[in-house]
Amino acid sequence: MKVRTAARVVLLNAEDEVFMLQCRDLGDHSRRYWFTVGGGAELGETSKQTAARELAEETGIECEPSDLLGPLATCRVSIQFSTGVLVQDEVYFGMRFTEDIDLDEAMWSDREKAAITGARWWSKEEVEKSSEVIYPPELPFLIDLVCVGVEPVSPLPLNGPGGAE
Repeated sequence: MKVRTAARVVLLNAEDEVFMLQCRDLGDHSRRYWFTVGGGAELGETSKQTAARELAEETGIECEPSDLLGPLATCRVSIQFSTGVLVQDEVYFGMRFTEDIDLDEAMWSDREKAAITGARWWSKEEVEKSSEVIYPPELPFLIDLVCVGVEPVSPLPLNGPGGAE
């Protein structure tokens, strides 16, 4: 089993809402998921470098890796897509951004352009009450950490979707 290394950003605005992207399963367009910003590491990158690069690519927001809060948490996720299972080790970081996001500044790959179907800010309460598929399930807890600016001594382990640990 191949495991991808990834980093994600819990991006909050001034109202403590989290920014997420909606993606569809490219093999089954009826299956949709909401994710925090992030993605796979490139050769030689630290997790903070990956998070900062992915933030710039997916939102147009540029920052230095040192501007990110964390690492906050880690988990191994196992997500079933119609074309197979994606297993990745994720590291979560946090950041506040008080300006509007202009997705015209994003640098989405062709695959991302095909898969991403929506983007929006979510309140913690909306995340908690939603019947939509949202990753990670522990997102409300991560929102709380970013709200108070708490960086744990060591990254907290999350269970992650699919029960993979």
